[in-house]
Amino acid sequence: MPIKILSWVGPLHVVAGLLLFLTAFLPGVQDTLASAAGLNDDNYSPFLFAVFGPTVASWGVLFTVVVRQFIEYPSRRLWNAMVLAVIIWAPLDTGLCFYYGVYGGVAVNALVVVLLLVLLFNVKPKRK
Repeated sequence: MPIKILSWVGPLHVVAGLLLFLTAFLPGVQDTLASAAGLNDDNYSPFLFAVFGPTVASWGVLFTVVVRQFIEYPSRRLWNAMVLAVIIWAPLDTGLCFYYGVYGGVAVNALVVVLLLVLLFNVKPKRK
């Protein structure tokens, strides 16, 4: 079951990233989402909000490839890559959320980090 959940992380990022991109053409939707995320005039840029989407989507494609490769050929190297992706993203993203006062992002990150690490440690391969 953990690997099935992990296999959805990438595709969900692709969809979310593409939807973020589309907000550039729907300013009212973008403003509503930004407000719900805790962004305000001091820390919100409509351009950066939308341009972040393709980055999220492309990360989702790469994560999908790594997970699928891991499912087919479980290896410590691929597992390490997935853990490293979380280790790089989590403290930097969370730190920015703290810095800009986006505390909802801190809470979401905490939940996602715990979920991802629990899933990853449940599929950790034996030494290879």
